[in-house]
Amino acid sequence: MVVPKYCDPNTVYTPKDIQTDMLSEHGLNLSYMQAWRAKEKALQFLRGNPSDSYSKLPKYFYILEETYPGSVVKLKKAADDCFLYAFVALCTSISGWQHCRPVVVVDGTLLKSVYRGIMLTTNTIDAAGTIFPLAYAVVDSENDASWRWFFEQFKKAYGERPSMCVVSNKNESILKVRASTDHLHTVLDGVKRYIMCLETKKCSCGKFQLDELPCAHALAALRHRKETYENYCSPYYTRKSLLLTYEMPVNPLPDESKWDVPQYILDEVVKPPAGDKRQPRRPHKERYKTFDEIKSKKYKVSCGNCGGEGHNKRTCKNAPKKK
Repeated sequence: MVVPKYCDPNTVYTPKDIQTDMLSEHGLNLSYMQAWRAKEKALQFLRGNPSDSYSKLPKYFYILEETYPGSVVKLKKAADDCFLYAFVALCTSISGWQHCRPVVVVDGTLLKSVYRGIMLTTNTIDAAGTIFPLAYAVVDSENDASWRWFFEQFKKAYGERPSMCVVSNKNESILKVRASTDHLHTVLDGVKRYIMCLETKKCSCGKFQLDELPCAHALAALRHRKETYENYCSPYYTRKSLLLTYEMPVNPLPDESKWDVPQYILDEVVKPPAGDKRQPRRPHKERYKTFDEIKSKKYKVSCGNCGGEGHNKRTCKNAPKKK
């Protein structure tokens, strides 16, 4: 009765649901761990053994390169043929990258599979402001060796661009503008003063040169000059750049039964990672945070009287919250 529930990948059927159904339909009172193991068995029945999937990686990567010529696909194994790293950058992303701003956002997230690991991703922003994926990799953990290997593969795929930036982990106000020169303006934002140059497209707030779009202070200066903002936006935000980004289509891979893979690829051996497997317990919903992330998280004081933040019940001067 459990297996059919997972045939549709969009169905959410938790161990708690298994406990409820088994009790109502069969009168069996299962523990959470028993229900969780039933879920794992059902998924294994439908998807196969996780360790077998590693042996399919060589032919899968071969078909990726055949289907998407120009892609950069790398598989790294340990000395004992155990899986270590994998990297994928499709040719469609490599082609589209040339028409996006040279800003790369890098992130990593833990995998909840049996053999665990970390997925590393790189993305950028297209002309419409949406996320454009560049590459992804699966590594053992976030360490110096895995990050070095990841960026080596990324450099092979994408090279380097001028002013390339790698990023890893206002309310409207009344602005007063005073023209200092033809292109240099002083913008008063409340009590703060910003120096903004339209010729160099820079502002002392930093947003104009960072986003390559006019900031609030630049827009105020342009309104003062009665100019439009289009000429001060980066060409990466134009309709032409957006169309060129997605010019190369991404066609689906052929069915596995139609793959024509050379014998030397089929003979390649890839074993599961040699590290410890995930223990049979409820998986973590969030990735483990680094010490710096934990240290930077500030404790917020909340009031038990009014529910507000920044003070406690003893110093509260507000009316009690309604119950």
